[in-house]
Amino acid sequence: MAQRTAFTPRPNTSGRQIDVRASAMIEYNDNVVVSDPRISGRGDGTDDVLAAPSLDLNIVLPRATGTTYLAGSVGYRFYSKYTNLNRENISLTGGADQRLASCLVHGEIGYQSRISDLSSLYVLDSPDAFRNTEESRRYSADVGCGGPYGLRPTLGYSRTEVRNSQVTRKYADSDMDTFTAQLGLQSPSLGTISVFGRYSDSTYVHRPAPAGGGEDGIKSYAAGVQLERSVSSRLNFRGSVNYTKVDPKLSGTDSFSGVGFDLSALYNADLFTVQLVGSRAAQPSVLYFVSYEIMTNLGATITHDLTPRTKLSVFANKTWRDYASSNRFVGAPISGNDNMLSLGANASYDATRRIRFVLGAGYDERTSNLRLFKYHAKRVNLTASLAL
Repeated sequence: MAQRTAFTPRPNTSGRQIDVRASAMIEYNDNVVVSDPRISGRGDGTDDVLAAPSLDLNIVLPRATGTTYLAGSVGYRFYSKYTNLNRENISLTGGADQRLASCLVHGEIGYQSRISDLSSLYVLDSPDAFRNTEESRRYSADVGCGGPYGLRPTLGYSRTEVRNSQVTRKYADSDMDTFTAQLGLQSPSLGTISVFGRYSDSTYVHRPAPAGGGEDGIKSYAAGVQLERSVSSRLNFRGSVNYTKVDPKLSGTDSFSGVGFDLSALYNADLFTVQLVGSRAAQPSVLYFVSYEIMTNLGATITHDLTPRTKLSVFANKTWRDYASSNRFVGAPISGNDNMLSLGANASYDATRRIRFVLGAGYDERTSNLRLFKYHAKRVNLTASLAL
């Protein structure tokens, strides 16, 4: 999908939960403009202080034959100096499961609205491109049948739509339809082993293509295996490896064939918790001349409970993007890369059952061999939340 921020995930609890919090964050960032002179053109420096009130939701309501859930936040971000960056910050995901005989039917809707990722602005984008608001919607449904053990077939469909408010950023508007078929084998000793196939069709709905090049977008095909396994309460693992083929729609763009993966592991030790994530996949890009990007992401988070009320966590995340574009775009590079490193730490303190404070700090660094702004930024923030 042609967006830089993932949708809010489904809550990971199966029991009843109603967690509604009013939160307020204040943050200092020494490079909020990501070294882009189009944003800092007034000469006010690169730093700023922002305030971000929000209503945070994490609701799970089990029923006799299924579950209904809603997660995410609704908020607004206010900047002290760069008020033209003030924008709503909304990310919500809601869905429901319904059991029908031996089948489980699941439907989900995701919605986002926020200022577009400033680091995605190309050097040659229009001067007002940073004022853009990006709106994303995702609709998905799947059905899986089978008992607690044995074969379990699953079919799924999802559609993601990305729209941009600025006329000069309409070239990043995209639609993506994905179809998935999966056959799993559930075993008490091995967990769930599955084979799957996936087909995706992505189109840039408002992107002008060079004369004679046809529409811009991609079709991708993937086939692979997946393993899900839990070892007591210590280890929870889910991972898949696939072979992916990407066929660009715009002539003059190189195709891609290679390995993709999606991994997630959670290990609960006596004194700390370790979470590891990783993925590699082809997806549409927010850059005008780029038909698609191969994004690889690796991340790790370590959490330690200092006391029953105090928790400390540190994290590291690295993202690599390899771009592919058509030689029909005169003067544009036909390949390139964009790398992002993020490091950070958070300390949370539950003052009472309803009041929580979180102190955080982070560092971001971006490098690229394209005409994208290289930058590094340091930030520190404090969040207070009240359970309603």
